[in-house]
Amino acid sequence: MSSTSSPAGRKLLNTLLETDHYESLIKELTCTKCKKYMKPPIYLCIDGHSICGPCFEKSYQCHVCKKEYSQIRPAVLESLANKVLFPCTNKGCPKHATLPQLEQHTPHCQYRIINCFMARVYGECTWEGRAGEWMDHCFAEHKKRVTELPFITVKDKWDAKRTEPVLNYFLLKCYDKVFNVYQIYDKRGGRMMWTVLVNDDQAEKFYFEVDIFLTNMPSKRIIYRRPCKCEKDADFLEHTQNIYIPVENVFSMLDEGECMNFTVRIGEVENLELLETPTESESMILLNSNEVPNENETH
Repeated sequence: MSSTSSPAGRKLLNTLLETDHYESLIKELTCTKCKKYMKPPIYLCIDGHSICGPCFEKSYQCHVCKKEYSQIRPAVLESLANKVLFPCTNKGCPKHATLPQLEQHTPHCQYRIINCFMARVYGECTWEGRAGEWMDHCFAEHKKRVTELPFITVKDKWDAKRTEPVLNYFLLKCYDKVFNVYQIYDKRGGRMMWTVLVNDDQAEKFYFEVDIFLTNMPSKRIIYRRPCKCEKDADFLEHTQNIYIPVENVFSMLDEGECMNFTVRIGEVENLELLETPTESESMILLNSNEVPNENETH
């Protein structure tokens, strides 16, 4: 067990983090120009003012004293930058970590301030708050687009005048995860796309199904199944495992009110039954077993 993982170790760490000495150390490791934490390489001017690498690349002289930069790098300062636990910059967040760890934490910090994503899709919400409070907001204000069930059924009116590619966005809170469901219209490609992102690095443990149906014609139905993807996947829109359906097939499933009815289901891959390799159909076996008449045979 590490010294900081025990109750006494955590108490000592918290005490150190709250000292004026620690705060002054963080200040010394903060770029005086952009006000961001500095990581190697760090540069100095000839009077000793420090500056981070990105700011140095865009500067020709010290922004504090207007003097030239030194050729000597601050080895001690760079060593400290690699070891110090920096506080998360999001207000209220108790996280302290090394810079590489903090860079991974910050984009997903539950204390970061965000706007409601529903507004980007539907344009009807002005909420702004902590990321960790967003789900509660959605369940309070967007009840038709969120659920704690592993499926959601939608009746969506087709609007040919919509120009935004994202037609629908839903949140499914199930299996102790949050699943983000996107329905996207690729007008240029002539196809409708569905994809589901989950806050899990092992997203492939889950799958999603899109079931498009007509309520008055049960014989007409389209069902697709694909694996979910991790929400950290930057290229999820280009992923080959998304569901793509030609728009002519989708349009053929519009009901008399020009609405598309569909259900999106989430499931665990481990609960799916493995399918057996299909055998040759009985009709093909009978067909292949018949002898072809010999051309020399007399009739």
